[in-house]
Amino acid sequence: MTTKFYLICTFLYGICSVAKAQDIFTTADSLFMSGKFLSARVAYERVLFTNDEPAARFAAALGKARCLKQESLYASAVTFLNTQIQTDYADSLLYQLRHEQILCAYLAGQFENTLSLIERLPYLHPDVSETPLLMAVQVLALNELQRWNEAAIAYRALAIHVHADTTHLNPYQQLPHLKSEKKAQLLSTFIPGAGQLYAGKPGEAALSIVVQSAGLYFGITSFLQSYYLSAWGIGAGLFGSFHMGGVRRAQILVKQLNQKRASTFNVQTRKQVLELVK
Repeated sequence: MTTKFYLICTFLYGICSVAKAQDIFTTADSLFMSGKFLSARVAYERVLFTNDEPAARFAAALGKARCLKQESLYASAVTFLNTQIQTDYADSLLYQLRHEQILCAYLAGQFENTLSLIERLPYLHPDVSETPLLMAVQVLALNELQRWNEAAIAYRALAIHVHADTTHLNPYQQLPHLKSEKKAQLLSTFIPGAGQLYAGKPGEAALSIVVQSAGLYFGITSFLQSYYLSAWGIGAGLFGSFHMGGVRRAQILVKQLNQKRASTFNVQTRKQVLELVK
């Protein structure tokens, strides 16, 4: 009689637990759909904390990750999914979590990590074919790292995969011309203003020449008039400060120019890549 009573209680407890978990899921999904992502995330976390069923835990983990993504907490989503991928889920479920993690890593600006995660997929899930979306993410991540030669190969593979016209305009036929920061430094070191001119800033080049010349002129004039302390302390000091500042400024200008050119190219290419996976 005692054993029978125990089994009945266990059965009823199990039913109540399942019903309770289902209620939490319904609440979490409702909160997510209404845009209350923080509250939904807490509800999904509650399922993870109280439920041992793999299917329920997987659904809650995916729900929480998507809440973090909607809150633009992409890096947190990547970290959270790392903890979930260690769990003993079925292979198909692990693939879905890894897929979500790759998207979050890209959105978090973790481009090297994005590529690393994509490269591991064929080894971890050899029976799963590449998806156009992940192929597109790979192209975009390579673009952000300015690895355009590799991106061109990945872009062509994507175009072939989606049966796009590969004879159409290839965005990688004309790559952005990036200038050398080292060259800008060397030019400014030996020729005042040359680095700024190389960076496409003639106004700043002229200003650099004027202020460095003024310091040099003051130093030479003071020296010729026997004001040696002024010549050294003020003239040479001004010239040296403006000269070193000009060298650093030239490097910054070239870096900004390169970033602008790369960004413009990447934005244009991104549109074409996304067109392929619509």
